[in-house]
Order: sequence, then C-alpha cells, then structure tokens
Amino acid sequence: MILKVQAFLSNLGVFVTTLIRLTLLTKFKVNLAKPKAEDVVILGNGPSFKKMVQEHRSFINTRDIFCVNHFPSTEYYEAMQPKFYITSAPDLWLDDIDTYFVDQSNRLFNTMAEKTTWPLIFYIPFEAGKFNRWKNILARNPNIEIRYYNNTPIEGWKWFRHFCFDAGWGMPRPHNVMIPSLMVTLNMGYKTIYLWGADHSWLSEISINDQNQVLINQKHFYDEQTSVGKPLDKRGVGSRNLPELLTKFVHAFNGYFVIKKYAQSRQATIWNNTPNSFIDAFDRMDLSDNQDKE
Repeated sequence: MILKVQAFLSNLGVFVTTLIRLTLLTKFKVNLAKPKAEDVVILGNGPSFKKMVQEHRSFINTRDIFCVNHFPSTEYYEAMQPKFYITSAPDLWLDDIDTYFVDQSNRLFNTMAEKTTWPLIFYIPFEAGKFNRWKNILARNPNIEIRYYNNTPIEGWKWFRHFCFDAGWGMPRPHNVMIPSLMVTLNMGYKTIYLWGADHSWLSEISINDQNQVLINQKHFYDEQTSVGKPLDKRGVGSRNLPELLTKFVHAFNGYFVIKKYAQSRQATIWNNTPNSFIDAFDRMDLSDNQDKE
C-alpha cells in the first residue's frame, strides 16, 4: 500500500510539473511530414556507423533516412542524400554561448546551405525558431524545408504521457538526439525503425583530471581517431560535474524504455542494429544474420 501511495504521489508531482511545462513551452499545433517509404533508418554518428555503411549499404536503399546533428558536415551527407535531418542540440541555435559552438554551428549550417541539392526536411525544436542566425544561413537554399517539433519533457502516468506524445506536445527528456529522432519518426507514422551508429558507449570514456574537471570523450565516426576527453557543456556554456553528467545519461537511457512502450502502443517496432550498443531497451538485429531483409 505504501509503495502504491508513493508511486501515486510521484506521478502526481511530475504530472503537475509537466502541465506547467506544457503551458509555458509547448506549441500545440505541430505539422510533421508524411513518410516517403514504409521503414526508416536513423543514422547516429557513433563510431560503428562507418563500418555499418561499408558492410550493409544496400539495406538503406529502399528505406527513408534520418540523419542527425553534425552528419551534414561529413562526406556521407551528399553521398546518401537523406530525406530528413534532425537536431536537438541547443548549441546549434543559441547565440549567447561559447564561441567554439557558434563557429561549429555556423560551419554546419553553411555546409548544409551549400551542399543540399535535393529536397530535405529539417526538424528542429520550436525554441530554435526564436533565433535568426541559423535561419538566415539556411534561407539561401530553397531545397531545405524547416519543420518544428516540441521537445518539452513529458512525465507522469503512462496514459497521460501517451496522450501528449500522440498530440506531438512533447517527449521523454531529450538528453540525446536519438530521443527526438525516435519520437518524430513514430509520430510521422513509421511502423519499423532501425537504429544505426547508436553506440552510446560513453560510460567507458569518462575521466576526471587533477582540476576535478569531468571529461568525456564523445567519439563519432568522423573524429574517432582525433577525439579527446572534454567537459560536457550545459546548453553551450560551462561544464557539468559528475552527478550532472550521470543524471543526464540516466534520463537518456530511461527515455528509451518509455519510447519502447509508446512504440508498442502504436504497433511499431524499433530495431537496434548497432553492434555493441549500450542501449538496452530495444531488440537487437544483427544485419549480418538478416541479409534477406536487404
């Protein structure tokens, strides 16, 4: 009985908090695109991506492609011509942040403006629409269509979460771009979603230096050989301590279990094709054992 009361009070607290977030943060009219194909492959930027493409490139040929974050800055962007691109990183649209992040985002968006010669739908949170720097850069290219989504954290009872998810009003805490990628693709109507390059293997890459700075080496397929440990920023400024960093990971990994239940409610399936991925919520599919699907 005590546990039931505790669970009720916990859900009630986050329910009220979520209602406040919805009132302050959410745009209630959301316009997502329709799928171009039956299935979709979400391309994460983890170290495993390059080998996956080399060995299983044909798997993608008949499926829609979602790419994320700094993927357009790589040679694979033009070669694969993804139909969709999504980001959730505030350091890509905020202006009052460390100059390093401003330079990185300007480089990314200029690359997109110059190289996107095919129709591309770009999903970005509504919050980003208040900032003009990135929009002014992309306005040079009519091939890029911008669509907004709500990244408002939704918590509480499952019925309440799923109601908000169905309406597109928010999602589990978006501490990693894979969370909005999965939620947007589910709400677009895809019934089968494949995850590539979703290594999430950061736990073994954490260290602390003599100045008590928490460093994390976030390796990507495009910088695996040169990447080094760095402090993790807070929305483009400063750094996180160890409890803050680990809490961020807890929210991200827990969010995948929330998404799995939501996908089941929509009769959708999420397959994790990434070798040695730390995401333990979704069923695995080794593409080497599923050549008949290619």
